[in-house]
Amino acid sequence: MVARLFLSSNINKQMKLRLFLLLMSVATLSAYADDARIVIKQKSGNETVLDLATNPVITFSGEDMVITSSLTTITIPLDDVDSYEAYDEVTGIRPLTDAPQFSNGHVVFSGLAGGAEARVYSADGRLMSRHAADTSGYVAVSLDSLPKGTYVISTPNQTIKINNK
Repeated sequence: MVARLFLSSNINKQMKLRLFLLLMSVATLSAYADDARIVIKQKSGNETVLDLATNPVITFSGEDMVITSSLTTITIPLDDVDSYEAYDEVTGIRPLTDAPQFSNGHVVFSGLAGGAEARVYSADGRLMSRHAADTSGYVAVSLDSLPKGTYVISTPNQTIKINNK
């Protein structure tokens, strides 16, 4: 499967950010494919390939997109971003282990490293809260205090999208 998103130059940077975060959440959710990746094509002709197995984290600093993975850190000016392509080539499916559990308005993660964070992001990419796992790798994220809406919860092991109703 290949998903493409082309951005015209008249789309403002805030819209680019929202579209990219939406694409990242969708692509990250499909990261159980063996060869899931995102290709960022730049107007300058450069191409950046993000292998989702390296757990890339995308942040924004001023007018730049900063991509940090387990292998490298890359900075790309937002004005130079032309398009994104998400590739999800399934050659084998890995079983989902330590899947989050849903109970009484909480999302419960287990199997994390002690102190690892579960981060809750709003649909527009704002960090809403952080929750540290205890020494046994357990963390419960409460949804009760969050307004109704769609959220992305990210841990070092996985990322999920959830609708808080």
